[in-house]
Amino acid sequence: MTQHTLPAAPVAPRSRRRPLVPAGPGQFLVWAAVAVLTIAPLTPLVITSLRSKPYYLPGGVFTASAYSQLLGDPAFRQAALNTVIFALSATVLAVVLGAAFAVLVTRTDLPGRRLLGPALLAPLLIPPLGLIVGWESLYGPAGYLTQLWSKNLHLPAWNLTSLPGMSVLGAVVTLPIAYLTCKAVLEGGDGTLEDAVRASGGGTRRILRTVTLPQLRTALLDSGILIFTLCLEVLGIPLFLGNPANINFIASYLYNTWNNSTVPDPPVVSAGAILLLAAASVLLLVRARLLRHSARYTAGTRATAPTQPIRLGRWRVPAAFGMAGFVAVTCVIPLLGLGLMSSVTDLTTLVAPWHLWTAANWHEVWSDPTLHRSITDSLLIATIGSVATVALVALATVVAHRSGFPLRRTLPALLVYPRATPGIVFGVGFFWLYLVVDWPGAMLRNSLWGELFALCVRNMTLAYIVLAPALARISPELAKAASASGAGWWTTTRRVTLPLLRPALISAVVLMFVTLVSDYDPVVFLAKPGTELLGTTMLQTWSKGLPGPVAALALIQVLLVALALALGLGWTLRKKARRHA
Repeated sequence: MTQHTLPAAPVAPRSRRRPLVPAGPGQFLVWAAVAVLTIAPLTPLVITSLRSKPYYLPGGVFTASAYSQLLGDPAFRQAALNTVIFALSATVLAVVLGAAFAVLVTRTDLPGRRLLGPALLAPLLIPPLGLIVGWESLYGPAGYLTQLWSKNLHLPAWNLTSLPGMSVLGAVVTLPIAYLTCKAVLEGGDGTLEDAVRASGGGTRRILRTVTLPQLRTALLDSGILIFTLCLEVLGIPLFLGNPANINFIASYLYNTWNNSTVPDPPVVSAGAILLLAAASVLLLVRARLLRHSARYTAGTRATAPTQPIRLGRWRVPAAFGMAGFVAVTCVIPLLGLGLMSSVTDLTTLVAPWHLWTAANWHEVWSDPTLHRSITDSLLIATIGSVATVALVALATVVAHRSGFPLRRTLPALLVYPRATPGIVFGVGFFWLYLVVDWPGAMLRNSLWGELFALCVRNMTLAYIVLAPALARISPELAKAASASGAGWWTTTRRVTLPLLRPALISAVVLMFVTLVSDYDPVVFLAKPGTELLGTTMLQTWSKGLPGPVAALALIQVLLVALALALGLGWTLRKKARRHA
C-alpha cells in the first residue's frame, strides 16, 4: 500500500519591521555633519586671505596682496626659517631617541624595561603648557637649576630660549610618537631573523645593522614626517620661550600679528594660516606616497619574539639609569618645579624655597574671576565635548566601516584631516566662519559653545583612531546575524555594535577629555572676556609677568588629567576583575 505524504505547508517569510529612521538618510546626516564640521572652517579662511580688507569692512576686493605682503616681510621669512630649523632639529632628536628607546625596551635585557617603557609616554599625558612652564621654571635663563648650575657651581649653562634649547623641548614632547611607532613595528616583527643572525655568529652590531634598522625604516620615515608636521604648528614653545629672546615661529608670528596689528583681523594672518595648512597638507601627501610600498620592509610571517634578547653586557645598568634619568629630567623634575613655583613668592637660589612659601598664587586662582572661570569653563567643555564628539565619531566610524553608504570611504579621510591641520589654522577658520555665517555664527561668535566646536572638531581624530581599530576586532558576522533576524542597520548599531564597542568608547571619552582640557591652539583667536579656558588664560597671565598663578593653573591642569586617567583606568580594572570573577 502506497503511503501518501501531505505536502509541507509553505513557510511565510519573516516580516521585517520597518525602521523608525531609514538607514540611508540617517547615514547621510552623519556624513554631512562630519563633512561640514571639517571643511566649513577652511572655506572662509581661503576667501578672507584673498580679500584686501576684513570681511566685515566694506570696499574690499579680491587680491593676492596679503600673500605678497606676508612673503615680503623679513620677520615672517625669519620666523619660517626658525620654524624649519626647530622642526628639523626636534624631529631628528625625537626619532633617534625614540627608536633607541624602543629597541632597548623591546629587544634587550634592559632591567626595569616594563616600567621605563610606559614612563616614556609621560609627555603625552602631561598638558603641553604645564610641561613648558615646568621647564621654564627650572631650565629657563632665570630657572632654579640654571641659576644653581651657573652661579653656585660656576659652570657654563644651557640656553633654553635659543633654537637648540627649544628644539630639545620639542623633541621631548614628540618623542613618544617615534617610540610608539618603532615599538609597534618591533613587536610585530619576526624575531627569528635576529636568532638566525645570532646563530651564524653575528653580534649585537650586526643584528642591529642587518635586521633591526631595516625593520624600522618605515617607522622612522612615518614618525619623522609626522613629528616634523606637528613641529610646524607649535605655538606654546615660541610664546613662552621664544618671545623673551625675540625668536618667532610661524604660529607665534601669526598670533602676535593678530594681537598687535592696528588693523583688526589682518588678512595676512589668514594668508599665513593658508600657507601653514598647505605645508602640512603637502607633507602628509608626501608621507602617504612614501609609505605606499611599506610592505617591503615588513616581515612575511606572524609576529614572533626572539628566543633571547640582545645582551647589553656591562652597559645594561648604565642604560637603565640613563633612561630613568631622561624621564626624571624631562618630566618628573619639571612637574616638581611646577609645584614649587606655584607655592613660592619667587623661585631663586638666593633664598631657600621654604622661606618664600606662600599660598598667594593659589588664593589668586580661586579669588580672581577670570582665573577661576577658566577652570570651570575648561571642565564644562571637556565634559560635554568629549561625550558629544565620541558619540558623533562612533556613528561615523560604524558608517565608514560597517555600512553600504555610498560616500562611506570618504569618512576616514574627513575624520583624520582635522588633527593633521594646524590648530591655529582651525582657530582662524572658525573665527571667520562665525562671522561669515550669520546664524548660528552670531550666537557662537562670543560664546563658550563656539570654542567647544573648534576644540571638538580639531580633536575628533583622536576618538577615531581609538574606535576604528576596536571596531575592526569585532566580527561583522554578529551584525549580519542581527540583520538576518529582521533588525535594521540602526537597530543593529544601537543594540549590537555600540555595546560591543563600550570599552573603546570609554577610552575615547577619557582621551578626548584629557585633550580638551589641555588643548588651546584652536581657540586663541576665539577666546573673549567671559569665555576663558585654562590654556588661553595661562598665555594671557604669563604675558603679564605672573608666573606663580600660571604655575598653579598648570598644576590644576595636570591634576585634572591625572584624575581623568585614574577614573578611566579604574573602570578598566573593574571590568577585568568582573570578567575573571
